[in-house]
Amino acid sequence: MATLHRNDRSALPSEITLVQGNELLLKVLGLGPNKKHLVFKGNQPSVLRVEAIRPDHRNREQSIKLISLATNSQQEKFVEVAAFVDEQPMIKIDPSTQRLRVKVVPGLKLPSEGTEAGLLARLLIAEAVSPDDERYAGQSDALESMMWIKRVLQNRLSAGAQHFSLKPASLNPKAIRNLVDVVRIPGQVAFFKNYPVLPSELTRRINRTLSIANDATDGRYQRYRLFVKAAIEVAQSTEAVADPCATGLYAWRTHLSASPGPNFVFFQTKGGQDFYTLTPAYRSEVLKIR
Repeated sequence: MATLHRNDRSALPSEITLVQGNELLLKVLGLGPNKKHLVFKGNQPSVLRVEAIRPDHRNREQSIKLISLATNSQQEKFVEVAAFVDEQPMIKIDPSTQRLRVKVVPGLKLPSEGTEAGLLARLLIAEAVSPDDERYAGQSDALESMMWIKRVLQNRLSAGAQHFSLKPASLNPKAIRNLVDVVRIPGQVAFFKNYPVLPSELTRRINRTLSIANDATDGRYQRYRLFVKAAIEVAQSTEAVADPCATGLYAWRTHLSASPGPNFVFFQTKGGQDFYTLTPAYRSEVLKIR
């Protein structure tokens, strides 16, 4: 009989998750009935490979590596890993060693950077409070914050995004046709005016977030995967985001930052961001919203 443990010797549940391309090192404590190390195999070798790391029958402990293979499949797959007795022919499974069920899930990919959804996904990851931030208040809060950010951009597009520029008179309103045009206006969203070119530090932060979301061996994996999935789903959604503010959301700033200007009125804090509407005078006199 043998038992499987994580590499730090902590307990391993009977089912684990790996993302395509992940590798996980495990400890095996104990030998088979013939006093040799057991040989672990998965029932779908094209999905998951199991490698023994320098097995030595003189030691009761060995290490194995689970390697989830990168494929083009976008479906979850389940692999049963069983312990075989090291003898020929190798057909006998050790019944006293618990099987391990491995769920292999596809990796998350951001939409192409050349699309509106690609821009929005990266913007939401950059702007929303990440799971490691002390201001993070859970997945539901983060999702709602992302939706509000998108609503701000939609409202600016509808109202005339040139009004929110640092130099409104320098812009041709007819040239602002979509959210990509809105975001690229100087002063709209920090670091995004030259998109798809972004500052290297911001690119690293976005890539780091995506990397954690695709690494099921990281203890933060589940929170980050939900975070990135939310950003992708909000970015790709074609449904109008419901506006939580009766007078419309028109700006957001990091919580406790200064107001974006005298024409803005604080509405509510959500997901570590302070959201703003507009003064009645600005709405009626400049935007002509009655």
